[in-house]
Amino acid sequence: MNKIKLEDITLNHLKILKTVDDCGSFSKAAQKLRYSQALISKKVKQLEDYFGVVLLNRSPGAIELTNQGRKLIAQTFNMIETVETLQKEFQATFSAEGEDLILGATPLILDIWLRQYLRAFQICFLGRSIKEISVPNGRFFPEFPQLDMLLNSFSAYKNEHHCTRLTTHQMMLVSLGESKLLAEKKLINIYDINPDNLVLLDEIYQEIIKNPSLGKQLSKVLVIEGYQNVLKYILENQKLTILPDFCQHDLMSKYSALMLPIQDINEYGIYLHVPHFSELLVSGERLVRSFRLNQEDLGNSAKTNLILNSSNLQSGNVLRLGLQSDSIGQFIAGYGAKYIFDLQQTVIEEPIFKKINTDRNFEIEIFEFTSGEQINQQMKKGNLDLAILDDISLLNNGNCFFNDLNFGSKLIGIASYNLLGQDISIVIPKNSPIATVQELSGKSISTLFGSNAHRFIINLFNLYGLEVGRLLNEDPNTASMSLMNKTIDAYVCCDTFASVLEEYFQIKKLPLDKKCGLKIPSLRGIVCRSQFIKENPKFVITYLHDLVIANHWFNLDPEKATEILSDLTGVSKTQIAQFYDPIFGNRTDPTLKPQWSWLLKTLNRRLEGKYGISLFDVDFWIDDYFLRLVYNLLDLDYHFHQVSFSSELSSNYFLEEKFNRYLRVLL
Repeated sequence: MNKIKLEDITLNHLKILKTVDDCGSFSKAAQKLRYSQALISKKVKQLEDYFGVVLLNRSPGAIELTNQGRKLIAQTFNMIETVETLQKEFQATFSAEGEDLILGATPLILDIWLRQYLRAFQICFLGRSIKEISVPNGRFFPEFPQLDMLLNSFSAYKNEHHCTRLTTHQMMLVSLGESKLLAEKKLINIYDINPDNLVLLDEIYQEIIKNPSLGKQLSKVLVIEGYQNVLKYILENQKLTILPDFCQHDLMSKYSALMLPIQDINEYGIYLHVPHFSELLVSGERLVRSFRLNQEDLGNSAKTNLILNSSNLQSGNVLRLGLQSDSIGQFIAGYGAKYIFDLQQTVIEEPIFKKINTDRNFEIEIFEFTSGEQINQQMKKGNLDLAILDDISLLNNGNCFFNDLNFGSKLIGIASYNLLGQDISIVIPKNSPIATVQELSGKSISTLFGSNAHRFIINLFNLYGLEVGRLLNEDPNTASMSLMNKTIDAYVCCDTFASVLEEYFQIKKLPLDKKCGLKIPSLRGIVCRSQFIKENPKFVITYLHDLVIANHWFNLDPEKATEILSDLTGVSKTQIAQFYDPIFGNRTDPTLKPQWSWLLKTLNRRLEGKYGISLFDVDFWIDDYFLRLVYNLLDLDYHFHQVSFSSELSSNYFLEEKFNRYLRVLL
């Protein structure tokens, strides 16, 4: 049996222990808490296993705490009462029953878009009276301090805003009468339109001229304030205008309108802004989920294909997965998921999850690379369908697949992350005179570009205002030789590899003070080509299904799983076990948390113009639609996992009995 770990112990364990003592029996405690007696006994046993002492004296007719048990409850139970009190207080504050919710929006969104989607807001904010305010500039301003939320057409990477795209709309050329131009074409380019015949709503004009090349093209266009004023003008003067496609229903119901898609203008996004630390963030996230789950593009194909029999598919289909050979944080999402996939190919017994008819008429092939840059290059060429990347390489992927109109890839899940930001070390030759971080200024340093270590050294030097003499791109094997030959002064890598270097070479870790830790989480994300998602949604669902199972498989028996991963990867068991040791803060949880969106947007902003990174819409790039489907079909609570950081390695997060039975069938 695996030793109980700290992350397996919850406040509920302590509450159960206290209740057993108060009631004097397991059966009465079970009745009071409405749990089974077996569960009560199991939780108490887990506590005793963790502390290694007996916490309850069990004698016929009497059960009471031991001295150690009384000490444990005395020092911890106040915490439980405090948490329960705060929960009630926060819930009372959050419910805000009957209060107004002040929703600001730009005039076009307020008048047309919100009328179509108001019901979604009312459902997500039950009991709140939604009061709408027109905000001409589309930004939070001192004159609108009462705003709870804001809707506009642009993303804002600002400290005071949490910003997420809700919907995306194509720009349309509109005529309210006969138009030879619209009658002759099915698609049109902006440069095909004579600016003299064009009249633009001020909001639309400001959106279009964000593209500098169009600013000159449209410099002499007539710009008018007010949606109705624009329609009246183009009707009376036989002019054309440009509007988002959400205006189509309103136009068709009132006019004999002709509308034609414009193919070379950026799509029109509707963004939701919520101030940081607002109590509405959780409901806002629920609202975003409701919009994403109603997407028509991928949603329809997924629902259609999910349960279909796969016998009509041709053999030889392949999901090509790329990962970095020395990034241990990618192993479970790569080799672990493939291991589970291959096992299920050979399962003879009837599957436990009868309603999940996952398609297995394909193969998963894993391709190893030495860097994220190589992975992105191969994915761009179409040689990879899915890839696992560290955070800077993730940004490179989003950037190189963004073409101003849409994304050629999507971030569909997380392979692993380190919430503590303490899995990186700096190593130097053992006889190096360097003793502090400040002494690295002006030195020759190497790291693997695109890795979390790369991001770490950039932020570290920015924090201290230091200058890098030379920053070189080296993989661990090359760097170990460079350190031995003293052609570099220091190497930045994951703590696991640093420990290996320290053990086998004349190399030591540079001591880092608390400030050096930076406490910036690191993550490894899973990206998939958008075209592959559209053509093979069942393959993506199957992979994500096996990823969730693989994470639980690893947690169920880490020692055995580590041995298997070592055989599959050639990396020593010691390195893998050390990397996933909870003390280092590495976790496996595929959910796309709001904090990851914030982290990637922050890095995107700070690294703009460096290492091939430019600003792009991170929120629109993130797509957890299929992962939510998998969680739903596995009877798991996606939102619970998404908002929690307790311990994603803990089996408490899963329907343990069901998963264990499932794995017994596989293994």
